[in-house]
Amino acid sequence: MLNDIEAIKQVQGRFLRAADTRDADLIRTTIIDDFYCDTGSGGRGETQGIEAFVTRIITTPALAVHHALMPEIELTSPSTANGIWAVNMFAKMANGTVVNGYGYYNNTYVKIGDSWRLSTLRLSWLHRETRPGEPVAPAVA
Repeated sequence: MLNDIEAIKQVQGRFLRAADTRDADLIRTTIIDDFYCDTGSGGRGETQGIEAFVTRIITTPALAVHHALMPEIELTSPSTANGIWAVNMFAKMANGTVVNGYGYYNNTYVKIGDSWRLSTLRLSWLHRETRPGEPVAPAVA
């Protein structure tokens, strides 16, 4: 049971890192083929299917960093689980506009073989702040 919960935490973290770094190959290892994502009207809306989601991630116009905190994970069977995560999202658009968002992910997970993957992600926004800023600077290595 604890190993499964830890594996779900790992896949959630890997998923967010892959999304933030636009790593299409890594994203594909964290979600199922018919993955469903809904970030609501405060986000980019709904996407169904792995390839549609990969396209969504790699074409996003913003630099983004997502933090998922305080997991509440419930194993609903040996191969399914629900997870609620507090979310802090930072996004910076090319024109410099900055968005800080706060809310909760309500996710489902499935275990395929020995690996947990996200099945659905639903983001409920509690608060969003938008403000002007400086244009995006090149990344420093």
